Amino acid sequence: MTEPDTADLRRRIEAERAELGETAAELAARVDVPARAKESGRQAVEQAKATVEQAKVKASAALEDAKAKAAPVVEQARQKAAPLVEQAKPLVEQARLKAAPALDEVRAAAKDDERRPKLIAAAIAGVLLGFVVVRRRRKRRSGES
Repeated sequence: MTEPDTADLRRRIEAERAELGETAAELAARVDVPARAKESGRQAVEQAKATVEQAKVKASAALEDAKAKAAPVVEQARQKAAPLVEQAKPLVEQARLKAAPALDEVRAAAKDDERRPKLIAAAIAGVLLGFVVVRRRRKRRSGES
């Protein structure tokens, strides 16, 4: 063999080795299930993040669109309701004036209800005190005889 043939042969062997190394690396990567699962999981997470981001953008756009479409309807409702609100103000004031005496009576009754337990307790205490006094007097009288 001549030297150019030997050099050519060495180049071909080197190329075959490189190709064989790449093939071995590809096979090793295919056999490495945990690494493949990890990569697959990472890709799934990235895809989920992208999907969530797209959903946020779409939801935000839909919200803005809904606000824009609702604004004229809300304004129209306000305009239609304004005269009714103005008409209702005197009626509310009349109702407030008519309810004031009843409200005062309710407040007074509530105060009475607050006082009632105290009055009952005082009455019971008075009866007990009277009972004790009468009993002592009887004991004294019976002891004097």
